[in-house]
Amino acid sequence: MTLKDYTTLSLAEVRAELEAIARDTETSFGSLDIRQLNWRPEATRWSVAQCFEHLLAANRLMLQAASDAMDGTRSRTVWERIPVLPGLWGRMLIRSQAPNGARKFKTSAIAQPAASDLPADIVARFVAQQDEAVRRIDAQDEGQAARVIMTSPFIRVVTYSVLDGWRLMVSHDRRHLEQARRVTESPEFPKA
Repeated sequence: MTLKDYTTLSLAEVRAELEAIARDTETSFGSLDIRQLNWRPEATRWSVAQCFEHLLAANRLMLQAASDAMDGTRSRTVWERIPVLPGLWGRMLIRSQAPNGARKFKTSAIAQPAASDLPADIVARFVAQQDEAVRRIDAQDEGQAARVIMTSPFIRVVTYSVLDGWRLMVSHDRRHLEQARRVTESPEFPKA
């Protein structure tokens, strides 16, 4: 199996990945009922629905941060003006969030999923968000996305290019899609 290097994806490849993630999500999780979506292997692990709620929150923040950076109306922060740093941060974060990454991370409080049962439309809302992300990519120029620096919505001193933000989003989505898949593969997972 060849591991994908998310740090080198073009904007067209990011677009294709977003579409593939939406298809994979519908195929793998679209037919789950509310009981299956909210089932947790143990109290400290997330359900399928919590994985998608986390992605919805994180992606919403990433999309807004990218839009804010691309519109050019706000002043650049000191962190965004430091040369080299955004490229280093971008590559490091993309690799850290890759689906094959072994290290676990604590979720930012602003993207923490609810502990209670989530509605059955969580998968459809995630797929709709992926479709919206594709529409936003279609309106962007790759060169500009590679040059414009954005600030992480999670850690204000971390900056990366908008293109790296897209790459990070795809890598992070894939990571949690695999996490959700592992939940459904648990021997105790409720059958339909």
